[in-house]
Amino acid sequence: MSQIEAAKSDQVRDSKLHIVNAGGHSVALTRVNGKVQAFVNKCPHLGMPLTKGKIEGGAVTCPFHGSKFDICSGRNMDWVKSLLGMPLPGWAQSALAMGKKPTGLKTLAATEKDGAIFLEV
Repeated sequence: MSQIEAAKSDQVRDSKLHIVNAGGHSVALTRVNGKVQAFVNKCPHLGMPLTKGKIEGGAVTCPFHGSKFDICSGRNMDWVKSLLGMPLPGWAQSALAMGKKPTGLKTLAATEKDGAIFLEV
């Protein structure tokens, strides 16, 4: 693995996503309680981007299907709960999940040094 500079420190803010291209992948950077976190900008349900996802309490929610993930660990917290922000009943959630089991986000190690953010890729 190697480290690459992904962004300047002042570009990444708490509860806001900053999207970069790192190692040929779209990567989301944000801060949780001031610490930089990074994850592949792709919901594991259908691969849709999390760019416009809602961030609350250290978690990001997919804007397309409502799956929710812990930003620091990548752990899945909720799986396919809505369609474009509209809540779905249980039977519709199961149908929209299309048999896919809850899966976590792929997180990346991020470090901050001398005003820059580096990722392990």
